Amino acid sequence: MGSHANRLWLLAGVLITALLVAVTYFLMVAPTFAEADELAEQTRTARTQAIGLRERLVDLQDKKKNEKKLTATRDAYRDALPSGSGVPAFLRQLQADGSAVGVNVSGITVGTPEPIESVGGVWSIQIQLVADGTAAELNKFLQQLQGSAQKRAVLIEATTLEADASSTTKDQRINLTVRAFVAPPLGSGAPAVTTD
Repeated sequence: MGSHANRLWLLAGVLITALLVAVTYFLMVAPTFAEADELAEQTRTARTQAIGLRERLVDLQDKKKNEKKLTATRDAYRDALPSGSGVPAFLRQLQADGSAVGVNVSGITVGTPEPIESVGGVWSIQIQLVADGTAAELNKFLQQLQGSAQKRAVLIEATTLEADASSTTKDQRINLTVRAFVAPPLGSGAPAVTTD
């Protein structure tokens, strides 16, 4: 009987030990392994994000080197698309540019602002004018109007050349239809246009 009791105790001890090992594994070891796997995955994700952030940082540092140039470009675009109509100043500029190359600018007619449907918040103002001068002078005037020297966003829509073959070369005239663009503050409606 003593040996039977010893066997029962031995069997009970083995079962209790196996039960303790199983409980310890499932309650302590397995969650630790799962947590370790999750932390390893988070580490891989963080490393991938760090690589992307380093690339973005290098890109931003390159752009920072060009900040002055980009700011100047942005300011030039802002000047080209003013918030007010700026029609009086633009008309004075047209006449001054014409005079600078020997062209007489006259007969200016300014239309009402029209919204540009495809570009929200931008309006166009149609301006018609007459320019008199020689072919070379008129060519220079047109180059000024559509070239990089023009600080205002404009589009030459139509030109008509009137030339009298029997008169002097000075008697050439072009009728121009130009669109000047303006971007008033959002919600302010059509820009006010004056020609003073």
